[in-house]
Amino acid sequence: MKTLTSVLGASALATSMVLAAWPNVADACGCLSPPDPVTLGSDDFAVNQQSEQILFEVGQDTVTAHVLIRYAGDPETFAWIVPVPNAPELELSEQVTFALVDQGSAVEVGQRFESLCPVPEYTCRSHPWPNCGGGVDGGGDTAAGGSGDDGGLGDDDGGTGGGDDGNGSPPPGVDVIDMQMVGSYETVTFAADEPEAAVTWLQDNGFIVNDTMTPYMQPYIDAGMVFVAAKLEAGAGIDAIAPLKMTYQGNVPMIPLQLTAVAAEPHLTVSAYIFGDVPYAPDGHPEITLPEEELAFDPEGRSNYPMLMARKIDEAGGDAWVREYSGPTFGYRVDDASGCCSEGADVCGVGLDGQCQCPLDEFDADDCAQIDGLVPGIELLEQLAQDHLFLTRLTTRVSPEEMDHDPAFAPGNGTPLPSVMTSTEYTLGGCGNDVIDQEALEDNLAIRACSSVFCGAGECAITGLGVGCLCNEGHVARSFTDLDGQPSVTCVPLVRPVDLGADTTLPNVCDNFECGAGSCVDLGGFPGCDCDDGSAMTTTACTAVLNASESPGADNYTIALQELDVCSPAPPNCGEFGWLEPVDIPGIKGVSCDSSMPTPEQLEVPRRPTCDDVPGGSGGAGGSDVGTPTGGCGCVADQPGGTGGALLTFFALLGIRLRRRRG
Repeated sequence: MKTLTSVLGASALATSMVLAAWPNVADACGCLSPPDPVTLGSDDFAVNQQSEQILFEVGQDTVTAHVLIRYAGDPETFAWIVPVPNAPELELSEQVTFALVDQGSAVEVGQRFESLCPVPEYTCRSHPWPNCGGGVDGGGDTAAGGSGDDGGLGDDDGGTGGGDDGNGSPPPGVDVIDMQMVGSYETVTFAADEPEAAVTWLQDNGFIVNDTMTPYMQPYIDAGMVFVAAKLEAGAGIDAIAPLKMTYQGNVPMIPLQLTAVAAEPHLTVSAYIFGDVPYAPDGHPEITLPEEELAFDPEGRSNYPMLMARKIDEAGGDAWVREYSGPTFGYRVDDASGCCSEGADVCGVGLDGQCQCPLDEFDADDCAQIDGLVPGIELLEQLAQDHLFLTRLTTRVSPEEMDHDPAFAPGNGTPLPSVMTSTEYTLGGCGNDVIDQEALEDNLAIRACSSVFCGAGECAITGLGVGCLCNEGHVARSFTDLDGQPSVTCVPLVRPVDLGADTTLPNVCDNFECGAGSCVDLGGFPGCDCDDGSAMTTTACTAVLNASESPGADNYTIALQELDVCSPAPPNCGEFGWLEPVDIPGIKGVSCDSSMPTPEQLEVPRRPTCDDVPGGSGGAGGSDVGTPTGGCGCVADQPGGTGGALLTFFALLGIRLRRRRG
């Protein structure tokens, strides 16, 4: 059940974030073609695709693909091309639906802390104080801080650590199947025998595409597929961009990944949401699960979930997928504890109050219509849940050099990730000074920032400017915006697999790019940095390495703390009438150090106290003073022994994902 605030927050936020969160990038299934720098200039050229989301509906004989397009550059440079098996029906879709499906099927990542501080080896015992008039005489010897023989440890917590545009008929080799307006899109569906002729014809008809597209269109031409190209009509702004819905004959959902390589960021995130009558699986490619024990948060609170996914997919060969959700479809409900939205009438008078409280009720329709796309987006989600039994969410992370195939999906089974995953962070808070190898502890603390960075073909390192990458030979560092919207850095091949300048002279991106302690490398329209020896590239520049992690990053570095030896807690002070006894309680055992060993005197049983030892109680008088002695009468012995305590673990979920409603 979603709350009322979730309805407003999630939906309004989704509407704005989809187009505004990633400036100067594009997002689609297919290819957002880099424009031609000869006609547009260097500032308009680079088009980076950071993520790709496509929602499939699989029917008996048709596949409907809802494609989320993100673009925040110059509207006149927008050009999008996607291959499909046959000529599709084209419509607009709802971008809010993508946000609702994403939130309802996403994995939540929480954080749990576990202290590695050892438990005490000794506890205090003490004689009972005498009854010096009116008090109740104690029985036998008791452990300080408690009664009986449990050592008083039971409660000790130990702390925590279109149409023709006048250019004439298509040239030989290009067959225009359809031209139409879809919303603010001018679209053309065409087949081609020669990619060069197709690109030239698109350019002549106002589609801003680059000659480099030609070799990446060839495999789809060879397979007999057709293409859909879209551009914005003249005068349309960025706010006119909406998801595109394509319905074509077939029953195999497929993502044209090879064409995506033209403008993809490193570690591009591709998510397929497949609605059908059965669960789906990647066809011919492996599925993997993410190890929960390797989840971590860096010192700034950034989760390594996206980066861990990239690392594990690379380790599996670069073409693996993660099944994040596989189960019943779900709709959208308001958490209506007040009953305002469940009576079929405006019993609370919320209609026309300027706020959207009941988006599925007619009486609040005018208010909810003020949030662009909210009601249609919810209605589409409800329709998807009504028409299909299952939803499968499959995600991969793939770099351009790995985009040598077009993933397809077939009916299959698989085990999804749990809806909530928890990282365990091991801590030595409260006993860090008792670690024997302090240098190893300092090194471990220094590299924690590498938890949320994945360098790929390189080593994560810490510099004076922050976390960075030391790249292997044949690779250079490149900064990019990761899935969580934050800047990151990784290593990419020195020779880019997609040469955007193969047939065109591109602007030199290094003219206005500084690498610091390294040299800039033009990666076919994108700047990279070849750092000097001993330097690593951060998100801004190359600078000297302070600590190297000896790993590519995206790991839970706190696990290594379990290998460090920690001195057992120092024995407590039991006072004049107390003594120490060994104790064996459950928990982590430490190493016996000089600081943790008691003196012989602390182990000796002292004499019993008398009334003369009670302040104000000389000669048996002053019985009312028998209680808590002060001064040198052993008040410390009344406290639980030591500050190490029993092992304390606590659990805290982080994140603000909306709960899904199934069925």
